[in-house]
Amino acid sequence: MTPAQSLLHAATGLSVSKAAAERAVRERAAHTGAANADAYLAQMTQEELDALVELVVVPESWFYRDQQAFHAAAEYLTARLAAAPERLLRVLSIPCAGGEEPYTMAMVVSDAGLPHDRFIIDAVDISQVCVARARNGVYGRNAFRNQDLGFRDRHFTPCGKEQYRVNDTIRQQVRFKQGNVLEAGQAERPGYYDVIFCRNLLIYFDKATTSDAVAKLDMLLRQDGLLFVGYAEVPSLCQNGFAPLPYAQAFGLTKESAQTTTKRARATSAALSAMTIAAPASSAAA
Repeated sequence: MTPAQSLLHAATGLSVSKAAAERAVRERAAHTGAANADAYLAQMTQEELDALVELVVVPESWFYRDQQAFHAAAEYLTARLAAAPERLLRVLSIPCAGGEEPYTMAMVVSDAGLPHDRFIIDAVDISQVCVARARNGVYGRNAFRNQDLGFRDRHFTPCGKEQYRVNDTIRQQVRFKQGNVLEAGQAERPGYYDVIFCRNLLIYFDKATTSDAVAKLDMLLRQDGLLFVGYAEVPSLCQNGFAPLPYAQAFGLTKESAQTTTKRARATSAALSAMTIAAPASSAAA
């Protein structure tokens, strides 16, 4: 890797192409007045590194993107709440880009009828610009790409020409912060989240960084929780202790150990049921 690539990899975990890294460095060097790329990198500060990172992240998203994942998550959360009505359900969206994903999750869960005091969504992104945009909660036409825009009528308020602001009832369900899935601090709450969305991030990591990120996600997710990733990322998760769920086009997974426990419990239950049914017949024969 070039010095610029190494710097960006250390800061973000991303495997940035040589061309993209050099282009970002040239742009920031010109902005800061550095004599050349080497001079720019030699005088790097944390503030300038943050600005450089903004040029290589991929923040594009839209509401209800690959929406099967949201419905699968809402179904799971509804069942969890029915089993334990007093519990607080927790969802993590990382990276959250401009907020479209976590706000969508809040809308879907709200439309499913879950009380707002029974769920909270944490949304994290490495980009400070994305986090600021998400907190602002105002979106233009490009964020609404679905044919069915009924959700926009229910959960947004027009605030300008082709501009819509997320209603406060949805905004208050999401807590935004700047951060990185690879940060050790994220793993201080093992088993904290019922559902995690980490979609289209691992594809930008090398194999070692992917394993590190999956370990962090594994630690943050409940033993029987659900993890949703991008289509191309499912194989990486299956190689790191996760198993796919039978939800078409949702690209959801759960920990292999959780599936093993569930299968064992079902097998035990079936065996006990068979024994219960067989018992009267044996008595009658006697």
